Amino acid sequence: MRSLIVDAEWDPRPDYDVSDDERESRTAMNASQVWRDPELRVVDRERPTPDDDEVLVRVRYAGVCGSDVSMIETDEDGYVHYSAYLGLPNVTGHEFAGEIVETGDDARLFEPGDLVTAEVTDYCGRCNTCRQGFHGHCVNFEQIGFTIPGAFAEYVAVPEKLCWDVSALRETYETEDEALRAAATIEPSTITYHGLFVRADGIIPGDHHVYHGAGPIGLTGMNVSRAAGAGAVIAFEPSPERREIARDLGYEHVYNPIECDPVETVTSITDGEGADVHVETAGAVTQTYPVIEDTLAEDAAVVHISNAGADPDLALRKYQGNGAQLYGSEGHTGHQVYPRVIRLMAAGRLDNRSIITSTFDLADADDAVRQAADRVDGKVLIEV
Repeated sequence: MRSLIVDAEWDPRPDYDVSDDERESRTAMNASQVWRDPELRVVDRERPTPDDDEVLVRVRYAGVCGSDVSMIETDEDGYVHYSAYLGLPNVTGHEFAGEIVETGDDARLFEPGDLVTAEVTDYCGRCNTCRQGFHGHCVNFEQIGFTIPGAFAEYVAVPEKLCWDVSALRETYETEDEALRAAATIEPSTITYHGLFVRADGIIPGDHHVYHGAGPIGLTGMNVSRAAGAGAVIAFEPSPERREIARDLGYEHVYNPIECDPVETVTSITDGEGADVHVETAGAVTQTYPVIEDTLAEDAAVVHISNAGADPDLALRKYQGNGAQLYGSEGHTGHQVYPRVIRLMAAGRLDNRSIITSTFDLADADDAVRQAADRVDGKVLIEV
């Protein structure tokens, strides 16, 4: 079967302390400190056979994430930008939808023909962190497309406990193909849903939401905010192409933070009250956090989602004085996040199809990742 492989040279930086586990597994906890000179290529691999607790999914659509792009982008020394867990070589891709074609001997939740998407983090369920309910922070985790083979392939084997049925979308969209295109955007939607409604507290309908960054996570998050009853959704995004996508989605308050004063803009739109919810999806924290801190509403929630390459200086007194909270959010595992996002989509309240601006065949999957690296698209999809 055809698959998109990322490979790189294992060459830890001199000042990086490689653990025994990293060295033995060839999985870096901070890829940007270990993996160097990445290569991206489409190859033929053997079709996987599902383990007893797995299902085999024929991938129909898979989305390119910023993390996929950061695996091939490098610094001046050739080290990848991606700064989290990564084992190479590997089939990348973790935002996908497809059809189950085979089930393992102990897999009982699904049957061939079911349409599914999947969570990313495979958790053990036995470590102390899992036993406390924090499956997304399992100490024995594996991740689809990062440490185990992912979805930029014709088939992917997935633990059945990570899969969610999206067959209900057949009734919402005109064709099964359209349902699967939409389903491929569920994973990025869950990222912001998790941040807003699992990590943060007190977010209610009518709140003013500000998105700092309108890339794929920001755009899908804006749709989640609108579906959840935000009083206004404001976005700051320097890319003119992405601002146009946001406007085409029906968002009125979309601005270039370089050409306008974001503090004055938020103050004007909110009648001086500030934003109830700030969502940081840009990663440009030295620019975004001063704006956030000068536009905090009383009891505001700041949800940090981006994988920033630096740490901002925080004006803690402003958070304290406004009774504001800063919530770090990573992932989407558990807490009924997936089924709730699927319900929103099935009800027609969350439709991300207009965010999809480029679609590539699997044979050109390497070009799809390079296209996403230009950061002008809403969502780039690979069609299998």
